[in-house]
Amino acid sequence: MYDENINLCKKCDKACHHEWCGPCQINNLKENFRNWTSENEKIDNLVQEMQLKISYYNDTVFEWIPYDQLEIIKEIGKATVNFAIWKDGPLYYDEYEQIYKKTCPNKKVTLKYLYNSQNITNELLNEVKSFSIKRYGIDIPYIYGISQNIETKDYIMVLYDGYCEKCGEIYTDIKKKWCKPCQIINLKENLGNWTSENEKIDNFIQTIQLDINRYHNIIFEWIPYNQFDIIKEIDKSDFVTVYLAVWKSGPLEYDHYKKEYTRINNIKVALKFLSNSQNIIDEFSNEIKICSIIPTDSFNICEIFFKIYGISQNPNTKDYIIVIKGACCKKCGDKYIYEYVHYKKLNWCKQCSINELNKVCIKSGSEEIDNIVQKMQLKIDGCEDIIFEWIPFNQFDNIEKIKNDGFVTIYLAIWKDGPLYYKGNKETYKRKSYNNYKKVTLKYLQNIDNQFLNDEINSYSIKKFSGDALKIYGISQDPDTKDYIMVFEDGYCKKCGNQYTQICHKWCKPCQMNELKKACIKSGNEKIDNFIQEMQLKIDHCYDIVLEWIP
Repeated sequence: MYDENINLCKKCDKACHHEWCGPCQINNLKENFRNWTSENEKIDNLVQEMQLKISYYNDTVFEWIPYDQLEIIKEIGKATVNFAIWKDGPLYYDEYEQIYKKTCPNKKVTLKYLYNSQNITNELLNEVKSFSIKRYGIDIPYIYGISQNIETKDYIMVLYDGYCEKCGEIYTDIKKKWCKPCQIINLKENLGNWTSENEKIDNFIQTIQLDINRYHNIIFEWIPYNQFDIIKEIDKSDFVTVYLAVWKSGPLEYDHYKKEYTRINNIKVALKFLSNSQNIIDEFSNEIKICSIIPTDSFNICEIFFKIYGISQNPNTKDYIIVIKGACCKKCGDKYIYEYVHYKKLNWCKQCSINELNKVCIKSGSEEIDNIVQKMQLKIDGCEDIIFEWIPFNQFDNIEKIKNDGFVTIYLAIWKDGPLYYKGNKETYKRKSYNNYKKVTLKYLQNIDNQFLNDEINSYSIKKFSGDALKIYGISQDPDTKDYIMVFEDGYCKKCGNQYTQICHKWCKPCQMNELKKACIKSGNEKIDNFIQEMQLKIDHCYDIVLEWIP
């Protein structure tokens, strides 16, 4: 596949990435060996060995760093770790000038002292080598280089700022500067002035608080009832009542810039009141354990479970309350499924969506066809799934036949209103104005029964993001021939009438092969021409490089 970041080195004509040629840069580093020295042969050899490990343009260039380049800014008692400012900062590769440059002065770094290291041992060398020069994708701080205290003669490893300033240990999450042990201590100190006045509940809350493993884990709390402003009741059964409310002070979230937890004020939550729960503490605890308190790490995965902020109690009835992270639908009280669309989280309730579609979607007039449509609509699992519909034939314009093989006829057309989309801020389905007059493919099915139609429709995808699987919008019927029509995305080649090899790029391999046969220049040598054609036939993607004879 074509990669725009790969080209040829201007010096050696070898392939290079981001204008960075490994062999040439290694040679440059070797030539620079004589321009510095630690005045210790073993250390010089170590630096050179670490430098020769680079294999990518953004790898760290391990350096000998003079001690006067380091300005201590914080010491941690008797620990082996200090924090400093590296005046010149590390080397970074400039892909425009194709050289390494010091472009980040006054870089904050961690200094890890190797005490009593005047006599260099294999153990010392191996400890230095245990650190990575890779800047990304590691769970330990990468290493910039090595220095030496001019007074004690102890060697010092100069590392990325990945150590906690309080305890001197490696952050649990280096990128977000989050240290689990220190944050646990903070929680004990800052959240210690509370009680539910029930020992079991207190112990339960403390156990969950101590179980956090990531900076984004929810901090489970005892929340005083006066923190809530009730908005409205949204669901009720014999044992449970659910209210929508505003939590005034709001939950704790980790601020990685301040390196502390801060509160997000005035957020909407769902309050799940459990009747007579004052006498069933164990059962109440089990109810909470069923629910997840750890958010998903991925933008693409739906959060299926409730996310719980904590517990409260109605001071009048003494019933306990589960405080849920905005998880309940305002219409039905059922749990939302969250989805991230363009990095924006949307609330989506499947049951309410199904109910709404039953109201807004047009009926076909045939009970069997309507049942097929409803079954397809019941497959939706997220707000970006395609809504399968009955589409009246008069919705199609500019109908153009592109294929007829006797059994199936394929047309291209314009769907005037276009498909339904979920409008997150309104929590409803609408047709987007800019998506009106959508280009679609019409596949006529001649002389088929409803069972065949049902099976055929179910073989297609309603998932918006399903690779190159052909996506289906709905079904229609020609009023003259009475043939049923499956309505697809614009996924068929206009030239040959077959499905595109790559639908998302509108790329048809057979047609493109034919174009290449016509367009490419011949070499005049049969063997060469055959070789070129053989290589061209290997392309499977629109971004693959097309091998040519070039005069």
